Amino acid sequence: MCTGFSFFTQQQHHYLARTMDFAFEFNGVPTAVPRNFEYQFDLEPSMKLTYGFVGTNLKVGRYRFGDGINECGVAISNHYFTGEASYSKHKRYGYFNMAPEEFIIWVLGFTKSIQDLKHKVKKVNIMNEKNETLNIVPPLHFIITDREGHTVSVEPHNGLLIVKDNHVKVLTNAPKLEWHVENLRNYAFLSPEKSTNQLVGKVLVRSMGCEAGTNGLPGGYTSTERFVRTTYLRHHLPQSHDESVNLMNCFKVLDAVSIPQGAVVDAGESHYTQYQLVMDSKDCAYYIKPYFTNQIFKIQLNEQLLTKKDMTFIDVNHQLTITQLN
Repeated sequence: MCTGFSFFTQQQHHYLARTMDFAFEFNGVPTAVPRNFEYQFDLEPSMKLTYGFVGTNLKVGRYRFGDGINECGVAISNHYFTGEASYSKHKRYGYFNMAPEEFIIWVLGFTKSIQDLKHKVKKVNIMNEKNETLNIVPPLHFIITDREGHTVSVEPHNGLLIVKDNHVKVLTNAPKLEWHVENLRNYAFLSPEKSTNQLVGKVLVRSMGCEAGTNGLPGGYTSTERFVRTTYLRHHLPQSHDESVNLMNCFKVLDAVSIPQGAVVDAGESHYTQYQLVMDSKDCAYYIKPYFTNQIFKIQLNEQLLTKKDMTFIDVNHQLTITQLN
């Protein structure tokens, strides 16, 4: 189902962080796509992508990306939007017609900023095209950030895309963003500081420790609970002058909404967080942490990757690493 959020630091680093939650094993492979790469879209002629990018290539038939960041600092991730996403049943003349999962490739390959996206997306039409491997038409919406610190959500309605400024800077799944934001009113009492002691009659009622201000913070894995939990944690993240601390804090928030194997079962299969990912728009860096490892792997989108003739597939170690101290 997935959780995503953005975080902007004092040093102008803009992070987009996400979990990839699913029962079907995606076996995501970090993949760098060079600039001017010739990409064959499903419903349009092959085209050269203007910008290069790095993202997580998901093995669901053809090359499909669940997320990525391009050389201009535009970062994006997809999230399921079941019951809300709607696509066009017909091609639209004068529009760029594409399958739902191709939108990420289009964004990363052709846009340089959120402002550029808002202009170009008006001529995009997403079709009701089934993914044959998954045997469904993926119901998707997206969270997108750029180097300037802007964050938007993009929703498909009858194939046309609605771009919404996301001031909360969090995205999970259905229902719509406006519902999630309105729901935050139910949790306005949450605080990182403990509640004050109260005199009830002649009894002094003391709060339950320094964590008492978080009593009532949702702890489940539904989209609504993850949205509230992520919003609370992201909003109270401290700013550090050490970017490694900011980066690690992003992963700590992802830990709080990541789903362990066995906690959620869908049609007999474990629905879990297959990987965590943080992308840095300032440095065009990609940091991935797969489920079965405790390591974070970094890919720097550099000229060497951007000027290759073909895509670069990068293996990561999925094993647990333990340091022996004696």
